[in-house]
Formats: sequence, C-alpha cells, structure tokens
Amino acid sequence: MRIPTFSILLLLACVTAVSACASPYSATGPDDWAAIARNGFSADDVGYVLFDPDSGAVLAERQPAKPFAPASVAKLPAMAAALAVLGPDHRFETTLHITGRLGDGVLDGDLILKGGGDPSLSSEGLTELLRDLGALGVTRVTGRFLYDTSALPEMAEIDAGQPWTAGYNTGVGALSLNFNRFRFDWARPAAGQPVRVSAWSVSDTGRVPLDSVTVQLGAGAGAAFTPLIAMDGEPANGEPGGERWRFAPQPGMAASLWLPVTRPGLAAAHVFRRLAVEAGIALPAPAPGAVPPTATLAALHRSEPLEVLARQVLRYSNNLSAELIGLAAARRLDPAVQTLPESAAVLTAPAMLAAPRTDWTGLRLLNHSGLSAASRITPAQTMALIQGAGPAVLALLPGEDEGKVLPPGVRAKSGTLAYAKALAGTLKTAGGRTLGFAFFVTDEAQRAAMDRTMDRRIAEIPPEARAWLARARKLQADLLELWIAGL
Repeated sequence: MRIPTFSILLLLACVTAVSACASPYSATGPDDWAAIARNGFSADDVGYVLFDPDSGAVLAERQPAKPFAPASVAKLPAMAAALAVLGPDHRFETTLHITGRLGDGVLDGDLILKGGGDPSLSSEGLTELLRDLGALGVTRVTGRFLYDTSALPEMAEIDAGQPWTAGYNTGVGALSLNFNRFRFDWARPAAGQPVRVSAWSVSDTGRVPLDSVTVQLGAGAGAAFTPLIAMDGEPANGEPGGERWRFAPQPGMAASLWLPVTRPGLAAAHVFRRLAVEAGIALPAPAPGAVPPTATLAALHRSEPLEVLARQVLRYSNNLSAELIGLAAARRLDPAVQTLPESAAVLTAPAMLAAPRTDWTGLRLLNHSGLSAASRITPAQTMALIQGAGPAVLALLPGEDEGKVLPPGVRAKSGTLAYAKALAGTLKTAGGRTLGFAFFVTDEAQRAAMDRTMDRRIAEIPPEARAWLARARKLQADLLELWIAGL
C-alpha cells in the first residue's frame, strides 16, 4: 500500500475541495424526514453528507455545517494522518538496554526497559525481550532495573469526562502493555471468611499478577470501586508508587471485571519483572529512569507495520491504540506536544491546510480516539477529511459497526457515545456507484444532563441512553438503505 506524501495530499485535497465548492448542495428528499420521525428524532438532531468522492459533488445533505460529537469516527482522520506522517511500514520498538559489566551470568550494572509507544505490546513481546536477554547469559542484575517512558508523555487517563472505572478510558504512555487494562477478581469463599481479591495483567496466552495495583477493602453502597490515586498520577493518600483502589463489594456484582491501568509504565515494568522470574532472571524492583548514552542495546521487539495496526484500530476501535499512534505521529511533526488536545490539533492541521475551501469553523478534536463528549466536527468537515484520506486508507475500513455486519458494500468507521452516534466511510449503491458519506446524530441536551450528574465511579450508561442508541442505530440503518437503493 502506498500512502501519498503531504505534498501530494495537499494538491489532491485542494482540487477536490474546489470541485465540492463549485457544486451546490442539493436538497434532501422527503424520505429522510420520514426515517428521522419514525425513529423518534427531530430534524435538528441529525446531520449528514452524501457525496461523490471523486468529484466532490454533494448528492444529499442535512445540516452539513453543524458540529456534532464524532465519537470514534475521529479515529479515521487520525489513522489517515498517522499513515501519511509515519508511513505504512513504520514499526514501534520496545528495547532493553544494559550498562556495566556482564560476567558469570551477573550484570554488574543497570537494566533499562524503554517503551516506544507500541500500541500492541503484550506480555508475549516482553517474553521475547527476556528470551534475548537470557541468550546473553544474564541471570541476575546487581544494579537498578529502570523503565524509560520518555518517548511519549504519560497520562493517567484519556478523558477526564469519563468514568474512572471504564476499561476503555485507560492511562496512556510510551510503555503500555496489554492495552493498559487489568482484570480484577474477587471471591467470598464462605460465610464469615474475608473477601479475596486479585489483579491480573492479561494477554492472549495467560495472565500475570499485577504488583503495581493494591486494592483496599471497604464497605459502601452505590459503587464498587473508587481510585485512591488521583487521576493526575499523584498519590492521593500520601503513599508513593503504584495504583490503589478502594473496593466495596456490591450485591449481585460480577466476580470478575476489567479496570483501567492509570500508571502504564510502572505496571509494564512490574509485569516484566514477574516474567523475568519465570525466565530465570532476578531483577530488583522497578524504578523510573532513562537510557544513558553509554548503554548497550541488549534486545529489541518490533510491532507489526502501522498499516496493520491502523486496520485493527479502525475495526476494533481501541482507544489506547488510537491515542498512541496519534501521539507518535504528532510528536514526529512537533516534538513539543505534551497533551492529547495539542496532539490532535497538530495532526489535524495538515488536513485543514490541504482543504482551504472547507469551512473549519467549530472543529474541536480533543484527542485521537474520539473519547470525549466535548469534541465536535461537522459533516462537511468529515467529508473533506474522508477525501483527504484517499482510497488506500479507506480500503482499511471495516464492513461492520461495533461487531455487527453493515449492509453489503458499506465500509465505514463507526462512533458511539451515550447520546451520540456516528458513521463515516463509503458505500456502493444499487446502481453500482461508490459514494462517500458522513452521518451524525446527537442529543446535546440529554448528554449535557447526563454529564452533570455523572458519578465517575460508575461505568455503565443509563438505560435511557442505551434505548436512545438503539433508535440511533435504526435511523442509521434506514438512511443507509435509502442511500443505497435511491442512487
């Protein structure tokens, strides 16, 4: 797959933008009114653009200039920009470095694990590094075991407007492992016996105790988990290191659930140390540090190519993966980037410059994953970003929405938040035409009301929000059917 350079993208997007502006928006027919009303929405809730991706001609539209919440549709322009900046063959590297002298199996010096922002790094990748370290003859380290996260800024969560306990709102950092979530298990063996709890870092081939997590038992109604480490990473209880949670068992709750890792570098280092014991290598407790210039590279693990990772992001919509890939690309353009809003702005800027005839008023992307109720994008802006992405990137789009198959010929990125639904990509009409589309439906008032009363300890969305999303999915399906059949 060939991804055009920014200079080529600039030329192509300018050409298509001129064509789009030369073609007046056509009026929508009555059928979409019927579909909107039938599914219980007002016309003001809905926005879309249906267009010819080659000429830029708009075939149907509703509120194309109104900003909507993009949800995970934001991942599409993020992956397109990352592929253009880093290249489809880019691989993320995780490395081991040593200092000092090695003799008789003893490293008289330091061992440093350095993260390179690999969004797919798993326990198996760490095992590969340990296998190479063992091949050098290392069985013990007398110095320090350091973990280096300097390649990317580390953050305790993606979005501060999401629940603390949401497994999709994880910490972000250069050394991220097993998608930065852990499995919490609990059991009450018998009446009068203490509750047993455990935390595990889980990969495809097994699980490892997560020593960076401590769970404090408590009692209380309404919420099972409360973090005892503030979300900025600073200890909230006066104790340094690790993550601490207060757990109060609730009636009827599951015996196992997923929680986010908020200190990813430390968690990955602890898992590495556990795996090292299994490999016959004794390490001291991990500590943060940096690879010194005099260190020697001891082992290297590389991810799959970015093209493969981007396809997975567009299909499975993993938020952490989108953020890490977006951050890496933005930092390539501007190494000073430190926050997700800064990163999203840097990565979006080239696409905005490439489509100067597009009205970018109201565009507000706060991260690369779309995990923010405050992000906004218009259907017309999404159209410009789809055109700028180009056929090679659009070919990576899945033919499914949240694991459910889309109609034949539809390839798109979906997005879902409470009171926000979106879908953008391409479709094939009954007449054989390939068209681009961007569809959004949002209830601003109900989302704002939900946010005002949010308990960050509770990850489940309200039943009324789930019912709203069911209607939004039906509207989406009805509009796709109209577009496919009618053109």
